[in-house]
Amino acid sequence: MTNKALSEALTMALGFEKKGRKLYEEVSASTSNEIVKRTFSYLARQEDFHVQEIRKYMDGKGIELSGDGQHETRQFFMATIEEYRQKASLSHDDITAHETALELERQSHNFYHQQYLVAKEPEIKQFFEFLMKQEKAHYELLDKTLQYIRDPVSFFQKSEDSIFEGG
Repeated sequence: MTNKALSEALTMALGFEKKGRKLYEEVSASTSNEIVKRTFSYLARQEDFHVQEIRKYMDGKGIELSGDGQHETRQFFMATIEEYRQKASLSHDDITAHETALELERQSHNFYHQQYLVAKEPEIKQFFEFLMKQEKAHYELLDKTLQYIRDPVSFFQKSEDSIFEGG
């Protein structure tokens, strides 16, 4: 990967992360659903970590790789749904926001994967691999949150692999 190609890739990555942060902040501010508000606020903070990391790298300050991984993201999800176990109403705007966010996370992951594949330097590969893992964790959080809000009973049955026995 040439310096120009890396610079262009990082500029695009910065754009993805800023777009995500803006979307997540807007949704968090506009929804009345507390689970959606909390989830999107959390994701906005995570995207801000990514913006900071990319900027540091672009400024030649190295890579720190901060932000929550899959484990921390799952813990956030479980704590949030425990607090709001009753079914919360999901508006059309909330569904659209989740679908938009899922697509953004998918596109970001795919872009980072492409950059990972073309990168030659181990540090750059590590950086794009980190960003891929972050986007995957965000995708899973959004997907699970949407599944939960749509139907909490089915969500818990699926996640706990419940087996119903006939009487």
